[in-house]
Amino acid sequence: MSESIHLIRVNGIIGKSEYVSNDLDDAGARTEVTRYPFDPQAIPTDLNDIINDGFARGKTNVILDMGNIPWINSKGLGTLVMLYQAVKGHGGTLVLARPVPAVVKLMETTQMEKIFQVFPTVKEAGGFLRSASVSRSD
Repeated sequence: MSESIHLIRVNGIIGKSEYVSNDLDDAGARTEVTRYPFDPQAIPTDLNDIINDGFARGKTNVILDMGNIPWINSKGLGTLVMLYQAVKGHGGTLVLARPVPAVVKLMETTQMEKIFQVFPTVKEAGGFLRSASVSRSD
């Protein structure tokens, strides 16, 4: 049985958002919903705290659902790199799901697509992480 996956949906711009944290079970169903309201004093530690909360519950694989992020700047890219390093440091994988075309273009321009696995849907991202988890356990 594969481990469940930590799904974080960002509603707004990274650093100026509400975050919704879920876990995806083996069937892709969302469980353990936690809402984190936007706190302007906690940027970018709010996303880091959410990731660490997942680590504490044994969730090392993370999907960052970016479908509600209209754009991202250099600070947002820096936050993504910080999260990538934190997840990798815990032996997990961070993938991005549903980025809008403007975010995809920026990631291509900055060559960030070489670092991050990007998927058009959360379902595809979850499938990738589940198959990668199975491959690691073989």
